[in-house]
Amino acid sequence: MNIYTVSVNPAIDLFLDVPEIVFDEVLRATAVRRVWAGKGFNVSRALQRLGGKSTALGFVGGYAGMAIRAGLEAEGIATDFVTVEEETRTNVMIVDLRVGRHIKVNQTGAPVSAAAQEKFRACVRRHLKPGDLWVLTGSLAPGLSTDFYAELIELLHAGGAWAALDTSGAALRAGCAARPELVKPNVAEAYDLTGERVTSMEDACRAVAAFHAAGARRVALSMGAQGLLYSDGETLVHAAPPPVRVRTAVGAGDALLGGLVWALAQGMPSIEVARWGAATGAVYVQDDSLPFDAQPVVRQMIERLQITVLKP
Repeated sequence: MNIYTVSVNPAIDLFLDVPEIVFDEVLRATAVRRVWAGKGFNVSRALQRLGGKSTALGFVGGYAGMAIRAGLEAEGIATDFVTVEEETRTNVMIVDLRVGRHIKVNQTGAPVSAAAQEKFRACVRRHLKPGDLWVLTGSLAPGLSTDFYAELIELLHAGGAWAALDTSGAALRAGCAARPELVKPNVAEAYDLTGERVTSMEDACRAVAAFHAAGARRVALSMGAQGLLYSDGETLVHAAPPPVRVRTAVGAGDALLGGLVWALAQGMPSIEVARWGAATGAVYVQDDSLPFDAQPVVRQMIERLQITVLKP
């Protein structure tokens, strides 16, 4: 089985640490960090550190796009990108070290023309094989219709492949209607779909049922510190991590999805899939990353999870 991750609106995330944010002054960064950012890229990293391989697809442009391609390949992640005319976006985060707060400015992203979209579909068809697993992630770039992921899921299904979807808003609702094998919403995205807050396990169960009713075959509802509620339509399981020191929650959902996808690719049963997803996310939040050989520490975290089967 081959695994592909799709990031249609990637970015370079530029982090600048400053001693203090002072307006109308020239600030000097004490540290600079660049991250090849895209939810699909994060899933590819998680898979790699769990011992799996994937190919990252999407749209890139300009010097920033060249840097993303080279950076991912230097990490050992294979790529097959479609080039767009405008520059891939750079998002800037200025971190105030004095108070531990930040300002982040995100660009909209490079527009994707109709011609580039057709090249991307041709790229998908070139890779498409029955039984492969595709992970479709993130916001839509300018020029892409709300139905872009739904149409892509239909293309994958026509080729006998399997689709996981992690997006939000109208794209998530349209994508669910195409009946992906897995969706991974968080509680905010569940509220957007249902109009109801998730404040209890009963709320969470209703949210999962709503995603099934919308078309998703499997649902992984990410609930932050409360863990993961996972359903395959028959088994419903809650995997809750122990209290851990959280360094950052940014990217934790992508790591969780990587754990789910890795376990599904191994053919694990639903309870084990939930365990691997919740444990991978819990390991990630403690250090803003996964260790290069992540399986041992993820297995240790699995032993610390509280597992509750709500529906056998």
